[in-house]
Amino acid sequence: MDTACKRIKGVFFEETTITLGTGHTKKTQRVKNYCLAEQLDDEIVQVSYLGNEGQPTGIVIKMSYDEFMNKYTFEPDFKVKTKEERETDKHIALAEKHRSRKEFNSAEWEYHSALRIDPDSIRANFGVGTLYMEMGQTDKARDVFRKLSQVEAIFEEENKHIFNEFGIELRKANMTEEALANYMKAIEISPTDENLYFNVARLYYDRKDWANALKWIERSLSINPNSRDARQFESIIRKEMLEQGSPGGRNAQDDDLSLRRSSPKLS
Repeated sequence: MDTACKRIKGVFFEETTITLGTGHTKKTQRVKNYCLAEQLDDEIVQVSYLGNEGQPTGIVIKMSYDEFMNKYTFEPDFKVKTKEERETDKHIALAEKHRSRKEFNSAEWEYHSALRIDPDSIRANFGVGTLYMEMGQTDKARDVFRKLSQVEAIFEEENKHIFNEFGIELRKANMTEEALANYMKAIEISPTDENLYFNVARLYYDRKDWANALKWIERSLSINPNSRDARQFESIIRKEMLEQGSPGGRNAQDDDLSLRRSSPKLS
């Protein structure tokens, strides 16, 4: 067999639609079915299907090159999870199920089971931290959030949705300085995310620092001028400034100077 023919090799997926439920609860959902594919010759591609955890299922079929290309899409970032990662995911999934049922003690136990396997798990740390907030145990939540802020992986681009939520939870826990530090680091990684600037403005607003709140909401609007929420928030801030008769709030100049030193240069 001519090795030059081996062009397809790697993980691919086929996206299909499945139906869940019946009657008024019936709904459809798009799912991805993964496989390990290898082109055997000019005409044939061998497909080895993978399970939910990325492990081979043992099901192997062969199909024509044209059929394969019509059905499957290359997935360059697919990662097969280790046994430890699968166990961690299992405990987190159980924790979230218990949490949805308000079974808080069982949820806490499952989160901690996940953390015993992977102490730096972002999902498990964030999960148990927000669980403590939900349970009213703010001191425990603060301890978890402080630990989580030291896990560098939370600020990777792929975890963008988490570090934004993380900043919000820090603010709710009255950890204002930690929340600001989180947002500054997040902005370095994702400088075009207007939501991060919006949330910094919200932090300053809560501190009644109208001048800095206005500066940061304007930065949010410079990224997305069509944001209705940001426009409304800008109006609220300007109203507060007029009512207070002051162009700035408490320690506005000092606070903004420290933030400018740690934040990316913005136009």
